Amino acid sequence: MSLALTTLPRPDQHGYFASHWRSLDYFNLYRLTLALALVFAGTLFGSSEFFSEGASERFLAYAYVYLICAALFVLGIRARWPGFQIQLTAHITADVFFTVLLMSTNAQLAVGLGLMLAVSVASGGLVGSGRLTLLYAAVASIALLLQHTFAWLGGGRGTESFFQVGLLCAGYFAIGWLAHALTERASRSERLAQEQAAKLALLDRINALAVENSPEGLLAINAAGVVKHMTPRALELLGLPPGSSPLGKPLTDCVPTLAAALPAQGEPGIVREVLLPNARLRMRSIPTAASDDTRIVMLEDPTQAEQAAQRLKLAALGRLTANIAHEIRNPLAAISQAAQLLREDAADTSSARLAGIVENNARRLDRLVEEVLTLNRRDRIRPTHFDVATLTTLLDELREAEEIPAAAVIVDMPGTLHFAFDSDHLRQILWNLLRNAWRHASRRASCLHIQGRTLDGEVQLDLLDDGPGVTPEQRSKLFEPFFTTDAQGTGLGLFLARELAEANHATLNYLPGSAGACFRLSLAYGD
Repeated sequence: MSLALTTLPRPDQHGYFASHWRSLDYFNLYRLTLALALVFAGTLFGSSEFFSEGASERFLAYAYVYLICAALFVLGIRARWPGFQIQLTAHITADVFFTVLLMSTNAQLAVGLGLMLAVSVASGGLVGSGRLTLLYAAVASIALLLQHTFAWLGGGRGTESFFQVGLLCAGYFAIGWLAHALTERASRSERLAQEQAAKLALLDRINALAVENSPEGLLAINAAGVVKHMTPRALELLGLPPGSSPLGKPLTDCVPTLAAALPAQGEPGIVREVLLPNARLRMRSIPTAASDDTRIVMLEDPTQAEQAAQRLKLAALGRLTANIAHEIRNPLAAISQAAQLLREDAADTSSARLAGIVENNARRLDRLVEEVLTLNRRDRIRPTHFDVATLTTLLDELREAEEIPAAAVIVDMPGTLHFAFDSDHLRQILWNLLRNAWRHASRRASCLHIQGRTLDGEVQLDLLDDGPGVTPEQRSKLFEPFFTTDAQGTGLGLFLARELAEANHATLNYLPGSAGACFRLSLAYGD
């Protein structure tokens, strides 16, 4: 009997769930128990006067064969072959067949065994989800009527007993119809439960993916401050090792700075900034209304939001300024030419000075337009090979264009230095750096120092000046567009230089700590 209770993990057939096979297993367990009880009863009362001569042997033989069939049904259920409906029909047919045979052995048992067929009909309807339930009731009724008819023809029953048999058959159909109605309702509920479970599983999966891939770090802590959950993004933002597991530990032991900054339990939704040793985070606490007062702490890196806003701002600004630049250039050229003509034809010094002011501002606007157009052409890269000789030549050209004395610039580079870079982009970057350095330097001999080196497969070009350097307040805005400390500057020079460097897979950074200002251009070494 233990075999009947064991359900092996096998795939469900179309239209039937694992619960159907479990119900069939329990139904067959009832059959095994009934067959054993019949065998026991036949063995115990076989020699009594309850049975006529020879009837007890037939009763016991039918009971044994019924028990063997019930045991063989276990194998079919385990293998789930043949199909569920075929097996259930075979079970009900066996119940009807053996019950009729057992009824034929003793007239006194006929009514009781006939009532037991009602259990089989009802069970067939419940187990089979109402399918063929009325057919099972019809088969049982026909079998019962045939058995009773043969008994009446043999003289063992009277005609009045047909009324009892008719009532029993009517009971089969009533039970079958009721089982059909109940199982139809149960099947609809089960299908709905399966659909809801599938939807919930999908929703859980979506939520898990959304949480794990969220740009925000999430951690759950209870009222005692113990960490119950922490996403990989939260580990990264908090600077914890990727493989570490802070679950079940107090937050004060893992990240004491964050634990100290947590808002009180009754202050949900408050946004606070937390300064960690390696990051600046924005934190928000959300209660979950759980029994242990668990709350979700959301961690956000504000620099990412700032960078995203900056990118959107620059994209819109780029489109706007590019259109404006094209519209400005033609009238600007006319203004510049007219200013030159006015200065040439000026009758007095005052008129010449005014014409010079117009011409200087026209050149400034023209330089601004050129920088904007260069910024919008930053993705057009044509790498050129540079070595020490070509780089030195380029620096000399820029120095002469800015009217910087040769004695003011010291160039120190190894002879093996070589790299690939877009020539126009490199010219623009070095020109901006050199012009800014000369503007802020002391303009004495050796006030500018250009160094080149190779380190770990990387070329580093440093440009240093002996000026006052950059204040800490200004460092965070150095590479922002239109930020300038010079009244005559456009505020696009350093921003443009960094954008062009990134377009060539290089980086441009300001290095604090030196006597003056130091900017480093880092790029890959070689061709």
